[in-house]
Amino acid sequence: MDIVKISAMGIVTAFCVVLLREQKSEVAMLVGIAGGCIILLSVIDYFTQVFSTLSSIAEKTGIPTSIYKTVMKIISIGYIADFSAGIVEDSGQKALAEKIILGGKLIIMVLALPIITMLFDTIAGVLA
Repeated sequence: MDIVKISAMGIVTAFCVVLLREQKSEVAMLVGIAGGCIILLSVIDYFTQVFSTLSSIAEKTGIPTSIYKTVMKIISIGYIADFSAGIVEDSGQKALAEKIILGGKLIIMVLALPIITMLFDTIAGVLA
């Protein structure tokens, strides 16, 4: 089970960071970032499976490609913003991490506006 490997990798990384933090804080931060990147790389296949499955569903249901691509961008932005903010927060910059999250949310909102507009147009068309 991959979750056991991922969890073990996270625990080992966290343990190493705690041990290194008192003596070499800059190395501890790099170890934490490296551990996070390794975990991220180990789950790339799962992202690929999710995206291909959602693409297949979009094709079968006739959802326009533009909507599917926008939804995939929104999901990706959410994960990237969360991962980046986590790294920045681990380095002691919580305020900066919150700005990354805010930026991600604003970008997601802007990307979602055309879908929201289409949804309201569709509802208005049904009600009219």
